[in-house]
Amino acid sequence: TVTVFHEGAAHEFRLPDLRAGAADDGGSGNQITAPMTGTIKAVDASAGAVVSEGDTLIVMEAMKMEHSLTAPRDGAVAEVTCSPGDQVEEGAVLVALEDQDA
Repeated sequence: TVTVFHEGAAHEFRLPDLRAGAADDGGSGNQITAPMTGTIKAVDASAGAVVSEGDTLIVMEAMKMEHSLTAPRDGAVAEVTCSPGDQVEEGAVLVALEDQDA
């Protein structure tokens, strides 16, 4: 955690653990989540769209950097819960994929 003091106010930021994993996919399984608080810059997914593992679904800006959130697996998009310009909190579900049939 980093605390920045500016004009009498304290602003606390939690930095990502770069050792936790090399991929910035923002999720696993059926959900793509925001890895940190930020702003949605682009949404390249829509409900019903078929996606492949690694396809960029969301581009978000956080800490003055762009983060591409990718599909964790092949599948179909069930729901997109954000739009460009939205402010999202860490952990917010941005895209849900349809359940895989067993």
